[in-house]
Amino acid sequence: MTSPYSVVIAGASSGFGAALAHDLAATGHQVVAGARRPRPDALRMRYVPVDLTDGEATARFAQGATEHLGQVDGLVYCAADPGAVGRAWQLDADTFARVLNVSLLGFVRLAGHLVPHMQQAGGGSIIAVGSQAARTPVDLLAAYGAAKAALEQYARCLAEELSGTGIRVNTLGIAAETELAATHRAAKAALRGRPSPHPPLPAVADSLPLARWLLSTEARHVTGQTLEARRP
Repeated sequence: MTSPYSVVIAGASSGFGAALAHDLAATGHQVVAGARRPRPDALRMRYVPVDLTDGEATARFAQGATEHLGQVDGLVYCAADPGAVGRAWQLDADTFARVLNVSLLGFVRLAGHLVPHMQQAGGGSIIAVGSQAARTPVDLLAAYGAAKAALEQYARCLAEELSGTGIRVNTLGIAAETELAATHRAAKAALRGRPSPHPPLPAVADSLPLARWLLSTEARHVTGQTLEARRP
């Protein structure tokens, strides 16, 4: 980023969201991080517990973030539900709905509150954290993949509708060793009764430079795109 940014990061309990929040705060940017649980090491930012499946809680979080930051230059949505690992035909609708509520509808709720503020400010950058599972079938992760596919399509529609406003919307696909990845591996192993084979995943830090670039004005010409930070 060429100048300090004010960024809201949702889904920053662990993994990529937590790493990006700490990275931005450590380099002088203002960060409000929303998470299921607060982090004791969040010294340079405001860390706020929030349930993004709750409309009222999300509204309070968005209002508090805008009041604290004054201006919202960026929004990064990282929240995802680690559950619903199973064979597609054996997952019930309520399980699918829970995953969609976190991965998609939380983003819809938060964007509804923050986009107007970004419009008033004259622009900004929105990043939805996607997944290869949105475009490539992944065994036992049908609900997760379907939710991420819906998230990516919503982000593309948002980018199209915000064209000309100065607000950019992109999807960033990451492949990294995170708590979510570990949870998925463990659940698959339990279901199969044996370890789930998986290639080694890169460190979370490997995906940070592309996120920083998408938030910066250097990427002001990029919108409506899905970018993969790194494939395993």
